[in-house]
Amino acid sequence: MPRPENITGGCLCGAIRFTVTFPNARDWPPETNGACQCTMCRKHSGSLVPQNCGFPKTNVSPPLSSNPTYRNYNSSPTASRGFCGTCGSALSFEDKSSADFIEINLGAFDEEVLCGKRDEANAWEDEYGRHVPRIGGAGYELCYPKYHIFTENMIPGVTDDFPGPKYLLSKEDGKAFTKKPSEFRNDG
Repeated sequence: MPRPENITGGCLCGAIRFTVTFPNARDWPPETNGACQCTMCRKHSGSLVPQNCGFPKTNVSPPLSSNPTYRNYNSSPTASRGFCGTCGSALSFEDKSSADFIEINLGAFDEEVLCGKRDEANAWEDEYGRHVPRIGGAGYELCYPKYHIFTENMIPGVTDDFPGPKYLLSKEDGKAFTKKPSEFRNDG
């Protein structure tokens, strides 16, 4: 897909809306897309494999924190997680060591951004129901994870076999590997 000028998203109730712009060619596709299986990300998102993508705060408008319903929860001494105070939608992760960046939960992006526009004119029905094809969408480029972190919490047979580089903890805390954590020998 060609580089979009911007992509949009928001919370479930619509109280928070935002646009992410890509002013530089090197900004697309984003390289800071990762899936995390730490307990805090799971609890915040309600998902087994939450996924975020980091963007410079200057590329996100309006700033999420400028919305009256946006709330932050300090989940650790160095990080906070943002959500909508009205509908509870999990929206963001911020690490104080990277104050110029915000990670946005990929599920907060609009359906048309992720899946493409509904092509009602070419819809069809069969014994399974009504099929509506999609046109466009940046889901693959935006959402294919570049890495997986906190894989020490992978659930065998469920979340342990994703392709790509994996880290037992964070990217800064170890060497990447590609096999399942259960395939490592236990010397203990």
